[in-house]
Amino acid sequence: MQTKNERTAKTAARILEAAKQLTIQKGWRNTTVRDICNACGISVGAFYHHFSSKQELMNRAFLLFDETLAAELPLCEGPPAEMLRRILLTQTSFVARQAGPVVTEYYHNILTDEQKAAADPQRLYYQRVLHYTTLAHRQGVLKEGFTPQQAAELLIKFVRGSLIDWCLHDCSYDVTARTTQELDLLLGALCGE
Repeated sequence: MQTKNERTAKTAARILEAAKQLTIQKGWRNTTVRDICNACGISVGAFYHHFSSKQELMNRAFLLFDETLAAELPLCEGPPAEMLRRILLTQTSFVARQAGPVVTEYYHNILTDEQKAAADPQRLYYQRVLHYTTLAHRQGVLKEGFTPQQAAELLIKFVRGSLIDWCLHDCSYDVTARTTQELDLLLGALCGE
């Protein structure tokens, strides 16, 4: 017998998957809450029990990376630049693999949302990147003139910019490979490697 929390999690996952599929088919702006509800066989009221709005649904869908990050990349020892590289490339690969064409809609959505920022200090992703830029600073590896916060925001904005460029090119190239090459240059400039 499923617990209430398990049923809630399953329903939320069905809503997220239905929204993803509909967005691929129709585009985010052309997908309504009712469409999503019909696709996963729930009432509109049930949708609003799980998500306060379509905007929140989109935002929560992309926060799934934080769960992946916590599971796949626990804080560990290693050179800060290498740990930063792993986190940032994991983010890039996750978005490319999980979101695909939906990411274009997501970025359009957040670019028009006045509440969003490229580097959200509440996100585990930001906190992990900041952890390693702080470590690089403490070890004297971070170039002078950069605070750990500035370096973390620069790196996160770089990855976001790479993903937006990929979207502008209709997801037509291997974003992880290109980001790897460019990120290595940026990390070399930032961390003196």
